[in-house]
Amino acid sequence: MIIEMTALQSAKFLRREYYYNSAREGMLDLFQNMLSEGMIHTILLPAYIGWSAKEGSGIFDPLKGLAGVNLQYYKMTPDLSIDLDDLSDRMAALDEGKFAVLVVNYFGFIDARIHEVACAIREHSGWIVEDNAHGFFTYEYADETFSDATFFSLHKMFPFEHGGSLVVHTEPLSALTYHGQYPGPTEYNPWQYDVPGIARARCENYRKLESIVSARGISEFFVPLKPEGLPEGIVPQTFPIRVVRGDRDAIYRLMNESGYGVVSLYHTLIEPLRHPDYEASNGLSRCIMNLPVHQDVDSDRYGDMVKLLAELCNVTGRQ
Repeated sequence: MIIEMTALQSAKFLRREYYYNSAREGMLDLFQNMLSEGMIHTILLPAYIGWSAKEGSGIFDPLKGLAGVNLQYYKMTPDLSIDLDDLSDRMAALDEGKFAVLVVNYFGFIDARIHEVACAIREHSGWIVEDNAHGFFTYEYADETFSDATFFSLHKMFPFEHGGSLVVHTEPLSALTYHGQYPGPTEYNPWQYDVPGIARARCENYRKLESIVSARGISEFFVPLKPEGLPEGIVPQTFPIRVVRGDRDAIYRLMNESGYGVVSLYHTLIEPLRHPDYEASNGLSRCIMNLPVHQDVDSDRYGDMVKLLAELCNVTGRQ
């Protein structure tokens, strides 16, 4: 047949996905494979990697124990965009084709210059690995992907106790053997949920919260990390803000004690990044806070939440 009546090629557009207990397990499996096959000896990581006493570091902990890997860090701008000049300089100093760049889509936001970033990495024959721990929904509705592989933290997006997955895009990586499995019909499987419905709810919550924050005129207390609004195609994990006035740690504690589940992602950076070379990252880590936009949020309570947040910024700023 010149053109078949129906699709017959079972391998075409096949989603090569592997499920794990966590995203970090999937990331580790991928990089261990690449190292053992001699595909890489260096991994370039963004200079904004968090650590907590309770959970450690989801990005750094799995990688720091890899034998024979050289970990380097490229700079990020204050709004968590990639410093492409710095990344390009670091890639130029490496052996072509023997490194991978980890691109993190923080809070579900894709870098506005991802086309340029991807082209620069390809020009140096590097591998692109995408951290979508926060970006499951953004990935699913993106028109295009630039990575060779990506991984997800499913328990951060769905009501799961655990769960992560790895998706491999390119043929050389597809030929490797992975330890991940396919879950049963009810265990950590995101496709048992209305994925488009959840994505819509998150976007609607983000825009409603953004509208309230803008209308209140409270920029002296806190400002959105992404003041340009929610770009087309982005499905947010949270609503990230910078606390301009007040004690971020005290505000975090008092908000949660009042029943508002805010988080402070990347509030402390890993030790290698606590250096003046990465002051933009350290400065952000000292003031960042993330407001909830997940699908379970009662958005009618956003007005009260924003009012309390501004009051606490004011009160703790006077202490």
